[in-house]
Amino acid sequence: MGTVDLALAVAVGVANLVVAAVLLAMSRGGTVAPRILGRPQPLPRLRAAMHACLGLGLGVGWLAKDIFPPHSTGDAVLFTTVRILLVTGVVTALLVAFRHVRPARDEAAR
Repeated sequence: MGTVDLALAVAVGVANLVVAAVLLAMSRGGTVAPRILGRPQPLPRLRAAMHACLGLGLGVGWLAKDIFPPHSTGDAVLFTTVRILLVTGVVTALLVAFRHVRPARDEAAR
């Protein structure tokens, strides 16, 4: 693994885990939608789970891929674990997208 791969893997893992921690810390028990970069973040716990899965799957999985030799048991277990984390991240992202109630446009008010 080159230095660029290492830097990108660390950046992806840390950034996603930091966003997950900020969402959990700012949600105040899930009663208030935190604001990140001025935008409200509905369903903060679900979004935090998504970012945690993506951070662990992409960042940590990318870092750990060179630990085990190819086609070994450890490599297969790591590959399966990373795949489960990434699928979980995608499913939670879809849940956030479909459960978030978007305001309806009120054409009569305009």
